[in-house]
Amino acid sequence: MKRLVLVGAGHAHARVLRDFARDAPHGIALTLVSPAPLAPYSGMVPGWMAGHYRWDECCIDFARLCRLAGATLRIGMAARIDAAGSVLHLESGEQLDYDVLSLDIGSTAYPPEGAGPQLLPMRPLSRLNERWETLREHVRALPPGAACSVLVVGGGAAGVESVLAAKHQLAEWAPHVAFGYALATQGKAALPALARSAARKIGAHFERHGIRVIHDFEAARLDHAGVASRDGRTLAADVVLWATGAKAHGWPAAAGIAQDSAGFIKVDSDLRSVSHPNIFAAGDCASFAVAVPKAGVFAVRMGPVLAHNLRALLGGRPLEKFVAQKRHLVLLGTGGEHAVAAWGPLSWQGRWVWRWKRRIDQRFLARHNGAVQIN
Repeated sequence: MKRLVLVGAGHAHARVLRDFARDAPHGIALTLVSPAPLAPYSGMVPGWMAGHYRWDECCIDFARLCRLAGATLRIGMAARIDAAGSVLHLESGEQLDYDVLSLDIGSTAYPPEGAGPQLLPMRPLSRLNERWETLREHVRALPPGAACSVLVVGGGAAGVESVLAAKHQLAEWAPHVAFGYALATQGKAALPALARSAARKIGAHFERHGIRVIHDFEAARLDHAGVASRDGRTLAADVVLWATGAKAHGWPAAAGIAQDSAGFIKVDSDLRSVSHPNIFAAGDCASFAVAVPKAGVFAVRMGPVLAHNLRALLGGRPLEKFVAQKRHLVLLGTGGEHAVAAWGPLSWQGRWVWRWKRRIDQRFLARHNGAVQIN
């Protein structure tokens, strides 16, 4: 038996398991290592934060996928890779031998250390549920009439959707509290990669909800007063949502796998490590010669290529190339049942965009959580 080990319950690995469930090849022992049996679908996380979904309604059920695929599910965390010996070591001490290893571990966040405000890192997504529950208990325990300043650090899509979702949900959780909201971004504007027309629409929502935007703010540390920047400014905050850009997990580095300057795993167009031909990487943890945005839509598109190539390598067949689309649809929730869409220079908004986004997201989940016959 050939041993195929998947590390991480990411979108691309969901497709691999789905394909095995429909047509499991003979002679391959498949194992998935995941910290939990449920893994959130990133496209629905802001809607969950805003209170539109339960946690289980926006998660892929990897335990079920593994059963259907005839795969073994190991609940745990990977600790290190012995690339020379083809052995994966888990934090529990368990060791898994592999012939082919695939990493779809996403990205993480490294907020600065320091005492002070309630801190909620938005990555990794697998831990967001418990952190959001802790925040709910925190704000509900505040006395009537208390003031609470909420600061979101990060001006990308994650930060923008997080501050709007928090504004919507916290008002329901703690109507007795006077909340204030701000978003801090390193650059001159929030959503710098988005079409200007879409960014203007989001800006109008910020103005309508009284959300301040602070530009050129590079957060450096937390203290009793809030969040301090490298240039000496301090933003007062009682709650900090840390939504800065994707950071690489540190543990794969010790294996000697080729990485880019940010620590992400360098892969070729086959999604295969440029230094270790029996290791693949997909999603946010992968780094390409021509940069691919760290967005869920690209991880989803990598899924069919990864599924094919894992089988092909083990079966001695040719591999396929992953080609990133040059333009992709961006759908951003604005807190309530309303969303903004962007496609290249074009943009739209409204409740109908939210319904459109909801249908897309629920269809994606249905393909993985429904019966095998769902295509």
